[in-house]
Amino acid sequence: MGMNMKFQCSFPLVFLATTTTLLFGSQATAKVSDICSVTDYKPLCRATLKGISDPYKALEAAIDQAIIKTRHAYYLSRTMGSDQNIDICKEMFDSGVTDLESSLKALKVNDKGTLNSQLSAVISYYSTCDDTYSEAGETNPLTKVTGVLTHMVANCLALAEKIH
Repeated sequence: MGMNMKFQCSFPLVFLATTTTLLFGSQATAKVSDICSVTDYKPLCRATLKGISDPYKALEAAIDQAIIKTRHAYYLSRTMGSDQNIDICKEMFDSGVTDLESSLKALKVNDKGTLNSQLSAVISYYSTCDDTYSEAGETNPLTKVTGVLTHMVANCLALAEKIH
């Protein structure tokens, strides 16, 4: 087994392990529940924020984590070869990182409209990755990844509502 094959097999496991740790490894941060109470994915929110209670800082941290995980998904997709479907996913993850970075800039200048539209666009990118496989009658090997990313950004949208 070549080095590249070992990387292809281990990277998804590392991604899922990290995500599982984020989801379930930090039950002790329940005091963040006040800020996470507005989200649909509270355990993920609590694990992502790890004690941050300021709404602005919480949103900033949540977007930062979404950027990191979307970059991981992009690099993972690059290890999966090249066909029409995976190429679309690569493009969507790349666009997702760009728009998440734009959403951080919008947060810093208090542009809620741009912030919300950029975050919503990112969710649509993840859906596009899933849709391209389903339309081809194939199973998306990145379904779990896009699912977690979608939940992370959905939490960002909910947290954005707490910013005044």
